[in-house]
Amino acid sequence: MADTTTPASSCEVCAKPAELDNRLKGGAHIRYCYQWRRRNNPTRPVCTTPKCGRRARAGSTDLCDRCYQRAQRGNDPAARAFHQANKGKACRVEWCGEGATHLGWCVDCYAWSRRNGDADPTGRRYRYNRSAEDILALVMAIEPDPVTGCREAHGVFSIDAYGYPIASVAGKASTRITRVVVAHNLGRPMKRATHACHTCDNPPCVEPTHLWEGSPADNSRDRDTKGRGAHGQGNGRARLDPAKVRDIRARYIPGTNQHDSNIASLAAEFGVKPQAIRDVVHSRTWKRVQ
Repeated sequence: MADTTTPASSCEVCAKPAELDNRLKGGAHIRYCYQWRRRNNPTRPVCTTPKCGRRARAGSTDLCDRCYQRAQRGNDPAARAFHQANKGKACRVEWCGEGATHLGWCVDCYAWSRRNGDADPTGRRYRYNRSAEDILALVMAIEPDPVTGCREAHGVFSIDAYGYPIASVAGKASTRITRVVVAHNLGRPMKRATHACHTCDNPPCVEPTHLWEGSPADNSRDRDTKGRGAHGQGNGRARLDPAKVRDIRARYIPGTNQHDSNIASLAAEFGVKPQAIRDVVHSRTWKRVQ
């Protein structure tokens, strides 16, 4: 039998126009307010799970919705981690000092806990809370090379897999020292999509006058201008060499298509695609080979 209940003109919680839905108590609440009311109805007793604090769900159970669902899956509701009010609170790790975001911990401490089997992050290794000024003082204390002028950070900072010095700044995750130096030179933080580029092309160097901020395109142009790119056989995917390129160009027979020319036969002979032969004979690739 259809429900003929006349809905309330507005939601009892938020005063917005109510929805006509049998599941929403005859239209007394809009959908989200009804769910909120179920979880926070002051007339319902508090969930019996320790530390929960939510209101028990409607019906004969004395558990809230979340604890009831956990119990239905065969799990102990008291064993789950309970969310805490984090807004405006500091991380529970005393030396951290960051704002709490997850279960009373900051983002880094919570991530550490997840990586280590939900271990308590209060026991994780303390990170020395060096400021950017402390890092810069260590940088300027490095003696520059009398020939190149580079201040190489070996023995002062850790070096990552790419040869760049890294350190934790202000207790946060490790960052490259070159970015700290460039930010100091600019008087502002570096943009996320930019690189700390070297004029000396020496990754361990942290000399402020050797560093500049550039986009990925600027970095690539600087690399190509200095001849440090992977050209010719320096490219790991290259199947040709200068001798083969000269041979292809000398034997190429022009035509209106690959059937009139000998592009297909050259491609089969040298084990490349016809487009690679076209790029070679028209100097779109191997430009440096004459």
